[in-house]
Amino acid sequence: MTGTPADAAALPSYDEPFKPERSPFVWLLEREVLRFLTIWRYSVVGPVLSTVLFVVVFGSALGGHVDTIDGVSYGRFIVPGLFAQAIVNVGFFNGTTSLFEARRDRYIHDVFASPLRWWEINAALVSGGIALGVVVGGGVLAVALPLTGSGSFARPLVLLFGTLGVLLVAAQVGVIAGSLAKSLDHVYSMESIILLPLGFLGGVFYSVRRLPPVWDVLSHLDPVFWLVQVERIGFLGQGDVGAGWALLVVWALAAALSAWSAAMFATGRLKP
Repeated sequence: MTGTPADAAALPSYDEPFKPERSPFVWLLEREVLRFLTIWRYSVVGPVLSTVLFVVVFGSALGGHVDTIDGVSYGRFIVPGLFAQAIVNVGFFNGTTSLFEARRDRYIHDVFASPLRWWEINAALVSGGIALGVVVGGGVLAVALPLTGSGSFARPLVLLFGTLGVLLVAAQVGVIAGSLAKSLDHVYSMESIILLPLGFLGGVFYSVRRLPPVWDVLSHLDPVFWLVQVERIGFLGQGDVGAGWALLVVWALAAALSAWSAAMFATGRLKP
């Protein structure tokens, strides 16, 4: 049975190239964002609440018994450090659990078999961690700033570029840790043995200039120290180091971690 020329013209043409509804990169990024939004009570509310509790306990309860630091109340002084610490923590856990679960469940093989390039996979995972850091960081500021009476930022440009560097560092650390972890025990041991001590020794709750000279030098070797300082300079206009040095070190860390992460994806070193 033959059709008319008009019927043939109405049929779809299969000679045209396939056009996806959205790019593979956007699809993977959407998955990463939906992943933490699905469990928002734990991924967003939990970190915001725990950080706000630090502000209330240390800033409000102990603030009246602690001298002002560089003319700033203790409550305002600790907010930038807690802000940086919250971003680092959620970036670490998001990237670690996402990539570890993908390797454990062999889901990562499906991703590598897709049209996605290696750098798109890396960028989507990192962007997911950055997105969570933005959401949690915004939540922390929305609650902590009114509690401490902070209404403005002393150096907004330093805060902007510094926070972008902190977000990138946190997300890349999570992806790298997720590629190295062999079990959930490894994930939690990295947090308790490495991340937590670096956070508390990074000057979140104190100025390192008040420490003995030896501890002052050791603090400068702590990468979290520089993340805290760049945020403190942006918020308060001053810190234990200069703004230029803080931005330089933070972005050097971001570049080094990004190169490490990219090399793992480019060379195919990710293993189940």
